[in-house]
Amino acid sequence: GGVKGEGNETNNLVITWQPLAPGEWNAAEVRYRVQWRALEPALGHWHEETVGGPPVVVGGTPTFSPYEIRVQAVNSAGKGPEPPVIVGYSGEDLPLVYPENVGVEILNSTSVRVRWSLAGAPRDLRGHLRGFRVGGP
Repeated sequence: GGVKGEGNETNNLVITWQPLAPGEWNAAEVRYRVQWRALEPALGHWHEETVGGPPVVVGGTPTFSPYEIRVQAVNSAGKGPEPPVIVGYSGEDLPLVYPENVGVEILNSTSVRVRWSLAGAPRDLRGHLRGFRVGGP
């Protein structure tokens, strides 16, 4: 459970999950079958690695690209249930776009309203837009 895919550098994907508690192993030698594939430009082929625990770091990924990910428990008796597929993203980078049409409206002595628009495609953000730093002269 708790499968996630998030890059911590501009060119990687870090896959994590919550390992099974020993009481849920049901046999010795629990390992994890980790699979991933790019969602764009078209569904690629599945890559796979079997490991003893998290994380799995996938290098050489394009910046902020979606990946399908699944993690399946495997032990000496065989594979666990088919895992659900989640979507994760490789690492972010600085945006290639900047705010345009910036306007400031003074609301009172302690507040202003700042508005802007963004030009360019969403892929030019190269990550999740969390906000902009607003500064004065």
